[in-house]
Amino acid sequence: MYTLNAFRRRLTVGDQHNDVSIEAGSTMWLRAQEHSGENIGDTESHVIFVELKEPAGGPAGEPDGDGVTEALGPEGF
Repeated sequence: MYTLNAFRRRLTVGDQHNDVSIEAGSTMWLRAQEHSGENIGDTESHVIFVELKEPAGGPAGEPDGDGVTEALGPEGF
């Protein structure tokens, strides 16, 4: 995920939610997930997502470290 502008959102998975503030130009690795998001800030949210596909013969490896856990919480949402 690459953020085009700074924003604040409330991310919800099931009955849990996490409020996040993300700066413009941030890049993060996100695991596959289903969630909903609500804009709780004063700006719109604009991001670019690049979805990696599994190569033939096995699952794609994850990059070392996943900045999302730190930015979005221990659940990674």
